[in-house]
Amino acid sequence: KYIVGVAILPNSKILEEEFKEETKQQENKEKPNPKEIGVFILIDDSDSKKMSKFELKDKLTTIIEKNAKEIDPNFKAIIMLLSELKENCFDAKYGVLEALALSAIFYDPSDILAALKISEVHKKMTLKKFEKYIVSYVAAGSLFRGEKSNDIDVYLVVDDTDVKKMSRLELKDKLRAIIIGLGYDASKITGINKAFHIQVYILTDFWESLKD
Repeated sequence: KYIVGVAILPNSKILEEEFKEETKQQENKEKPNPKEIGVFILIDDSDSKKMSKFELKDKLTTIIEKNAKEIDPNFKAIIMLLSELKENCFDAKYGVLEALALSAIFYDPSDILAALKISEVHKKMTLKKFEKYIVSYVAAGSLFRGEKSNDIDVYLVVDDTDVKKMSRLELKDKLRAIIIGLGYDASKITGINKAFHIQVYILTDFWESLKD
């Protein structure tokens, strides 16, 4: 009941930043395995009341790593708690999202991995197109809160403070059309057919809303 997602990573070392200390310890003990297969396992710790999240992770890690080695010595189990994933995003550590964008999803009953994958791909495409103008890219909505949902919701804040050639309304409409178009492209690239809703805000309006 704790497993909310399983994915195969193209390279387990892609998460080196998030698992820096663990990686260093292992590198001192053993040589890198060129045949290693990274298996990412996401654990839901939101209702863990009998033990701390660290105790839960340690307990499940021991069992999962043992099972992985019994199935295939080349399997490298990478276990992450849902709360850790959120904390990484709050701390601007996006390595795990980059890894999931390139992953093959094998188990995802709540669609959380699918949501993270398509959002990360779309984020990369949007940043490539607009570079410095993207202030924030945020995953929102019920699915990211751990609830079952039929759609994926994200919103973007775009800096319009140095745009002088068009009105705010024109700018918002133009940006919205392009960014939503990139959302359709992200759906095709990832093969994720779940409804992908993108809300675009321009920074000036965003601040006005906060003041109101």
